[in-house]
Amino acid sequence: MRNRLRLALMAWMVLSAPVQAAEPMPSPAGAAHLKAERGRIERVFVDEVAGIAGATSAQVRRGMPSGPRITDTGRRVIESLEHQTGRPLSDDQRAAIQAADARRQAALARARAEAARR
Repeated sequence: MRNRLRLALMAWMVLSAPVQAAEPMPSPAGAAHLKAERGRIERVFVDEVAGIAGATSAQVRRGMPSGPRITDTGRRVIESLEHQTGRPLSDDQRAAIQAADARRQAALARARAEAARR
C-alpha cells in the first residue's frame, strides 16, 4: 500500500509539472511596463480603499503585504484597518474593499498578460 501511494504521488508530480510551469519572462520593455502598471494599480486600490474606510493612504498601505505574496490582500487590509482604527468596518465597507481587491487582482492579471506580449 505504501509503495502504491508513493508511486501515485510521483506520478502526480510528474504529470502536474507542465501545468505549474512559470510564465515566461517578459522582455525589458514588458518588465518596465509591468512595473509601472503595478504601481498605478496599487495606487488606485489604496485610494479607493482609503475612501471606503475613511482612512489615510498610509494606513491602507501598512495593511498591504510587501511584495508579491499568496495572501488575501483585501482581508488583510480590512483586519489591519480595524486594528489601526480600533473600530470594526461595516459589512458594506468590507464587501466594497473585497470588490476593490478583486478589481486590483484582475487588473494585475491583465498587466501581466500585456507585459508578456511586449
